[in-house]
Amino acid sequence: VQTPLVSILIPCYNSEPWLAETLESALAQTYKNIELIIVDDGSTDASLEIAKQYESPIVKVISQENRGQCAAENRALRESQGDFIQYIAADDLIAPDKIEKQLFFLGVNETEYISSCEWARFYESPKDAIFKPQPLWKDLDPIDWLVCAWENHLMMHGATWLIPRQIIDKAGPWNEQLSLINDFDYFSRVLLASKGIKFCTGARTYYRSGNSSS
Repeated sequence: VQTPLVSILIPCYNSEPWLAETLESALAQTYKNIELIIVDDGSTDASLEIAKQYESPIVKVISQENRGQCAAENRALRESQGDFIQYIAADDLIAPDKIEKQLFFLGVNETEYISSCEWARFYESPKDAIFKPQPLWKDLDPIDWLVCAWENHLMMHGATWLIPRQIIDKAGPWNEQLSLINDFDYFSRVLLASKGIKFCTGARTYYRSGNSSS
């Protein structure tokens, strides 16, 4: 059975209070053929020291001077080797079976579709997250997905996606000139580079909210 490599990319800036929990959630994946690329973007707290405690043959920690999230994402992407890409913000969490469920739902040889999944906000503990279905929680054509998101003021945070590298390459890098709507710009291009979005019921991510430095 083919087991593609999944690269988990984690840009980090002053995420000391949450980073260890995020890394533990990535390393707890039931799908084992993974690599973690953590790019510390000039943190002034203990983020880099925390990240370095996790260094291993599958966890690479890179330190760079502060250049912003997009530059950190691009650096992580350049360093990654995976057939599929999983982004995680340094304060978000993913369920242990998230990658396994999406990968086998999508198909290990799939290069033209992206998988999305269930997500919920939490403030203190992921146990507080309430998963409420939204109109985006279904299979959609890229244009229909974007129109539905815009018209209904909906979003999906970056960790929900599992993306084949072929689509990532087609979409191009993160735009390092942007700081505010950078993820909106980037994931819109990723969606439009795909043939469609396949929604994986049961795969879950946890979006930390109310964090002023996120």
